[in-house]
Amino acid sequence: MKSKYFQFISGRIGQMKRIEAACKGVENIIWVHSSSYGEFEEARPVIAAIRAKHPQYRFLATFFSPSGYEYLKDDPIADYVFYLPLDLPGNASRFLDAVRPVKVIVSISDYWLGFLRELRRRGIPVFLISARFVQKMVYFKPVGRPYLNAFKKCFTKIIVNSESSYKVLESNGLTNIALAGDPRMDRVKAIAAEPWSDPVVDEWCGGSKVFVAGSTLPDEDDECIIAAANANPEDKFLVIPHEQGKSQLMHLQNAVKGRTALYTQAGADVSAAQVLIVDTVGMLSRLYRYGFAAFVGSGFGGGSPHSVIEPAAYGIPVSFGPIFGVQLHCGKMVAAGAAKAVAGREEFCDWYRCLKENPDYCRAMGEAAARYCAGASGVADAIAEMIMD
Repeated sequence: MKSKYFQFISGRIGQMKRIEAACKGVENIIWVHSSSYGEFEEARPVIAAIRAKHPQYRFLATFFSPSGYEYLKDDPIADYVFYLPLDLPGNASRFLDAVRPVKVIVSISDYWLGFLRELRRRGIPVFLISARFVQKMVYFKPVGRPYLNAFKKCFTKIIVNSESSYKVLESNGLTNIALAGDPRMDRVKAIAAEPWSDPVVDEWCGGSKVFVAGSTLPDEDDECIIAAANANPEDKFLVIPHEQGKSQLMHLQNAVKGRTALYTQAGADVSAAQVLIVDTVGMLSRLYRYGFAAFVGSGFGGGSPHSVIEPAAYGIPVSFGPIFGVQLHCGKMVAAGAAKAVAGREEFCDWYRCLKENPDYCRAMGEAAARYCAGASGVADAIAEMIMD
């Protein structure tokens, strides 16, 4: 398997000519930029909403990271998919000469000053969506002044997903801001409603619900799951690591006392495994449907938990670590009784035991998760209208 560094470099070699050839003579291109796969998923429902009402537009998606490009290069949601050219002198001008975008959408973050300034010089509308800000970010310190100036001058509209982000920008002198919400809610609800199954997981589950741990990091995330699995050898755990490095996979296999199996190596006897480790990508949001409850990783020091609404969309209890960062939903879901923030493996195991011993508690938390998701729809359409107005 090629390293991300190799993909990052090789994917950009000769790319500008490919962009020029692909876009030659094409009109009405909307350029959508995302750092990686997760950020693009925030933009996906907005793209779909624009397409539904404005079919004359074509969408060109760019990514900084291979994790976006490699997984989306054949996805029909975008007409063209490329790596973002490096923000070096001349690249922004040449790229924009080739693409000639009528509008630009940036999802969440990944701001490149050379591109933003050239877009402003050309008078091309630029929209930042699903933006998240806290006052301690570098943009609001003296060293980040160039970015703050770009926020004020280069973005037509910065569409934030929380009141706290809105207040941070407002307190720093921005007026080109709007509050919408999280467009991913529409997407995760649609995924949860789609019929889908996986033969390997079906065979392993045997028709029973299991505990699903998604986007785990090789820190307290994995230790929580290992502790619960070892304390409950009769229960099954579906684990989907975030990075899936060899050392993390080996640690999971060695630390779990019961039998484990890797998804890519699963054989006819996979049902005998207590823990199934999914060592491939692209299925996580759909795998949560196999769970009676879920844990979402990266809340113990990885910045903030990954998408906690993906499991919530299935109406199941959700847990995560105590560090929320700029995650929009964690605090709200805890307050709504839809989720549990755990301080470490001991508290996680206590919560897991409560789910097993108190079915009413488990059911009530799952129902709260479903209600939380049901009350946050229509954001993608609202953002699309702001962009196309």
